[in-house]
Amino acid sequence: MRKKPLRHTGATGAELDELMVSAERVFSSSHAESLDQVAAAMSSVRTATGLVGDELERATQYGLALEDTLGYEVSQSARTANSLMKNFGLSAQEAYNLITIGAQSGADKNGDLLDVLNEYSAHYAALGLSAEEFMSSLIDGAEAGVFSVDKVGDAVKEFNIRAKDGSET
Repeated sequence: MRKKPLRHTGATGAELDELMVSAERVFSSSHAESLDQVAAAMSSVRTATGLVGDELERATQYGLALEDTLGYEVSQSARTANSLMKNFGLSAQEAYNLITIGAQSGADKNGDLLDVLNEYSAHYAALGLSAEEFMSSLIDGAEAGVFSVDKVGDAVKEFNIRAKDGSET
């Protein structure tokens, strides 16, 4: 059995063997084309999120499902899920579900949803807004005809900056 794709995780010995068993389980329950694809996805998810064990398996399954259904690369969706998890205290499942909801609700019409979620999640969280409120504002912006949801995120970021510095603007 080839273990090369999982070597990028820094795992060795028994830990690497355990990752390979996990990769085989993910492969058997996904639409992945090969075990190498799963191993590469698992490596990307682990690197982006630091997840291990069952949580890593589930997050890898979510990432592969997003790749299969929405075309998001696993490495990009894992980075975005990690940002949502870190800034809003979400589980991997909640983070990936939120990404899916946003994409299916029109917030990714310009292909920038993942970047916007990464860039602005900390600003929304700093204002005390929830992940759901964050996504709702992006969806509402898209529905209102905003050219790019980045503009919605940027407006909240600027408001956050002005609120913190006490600016009159």
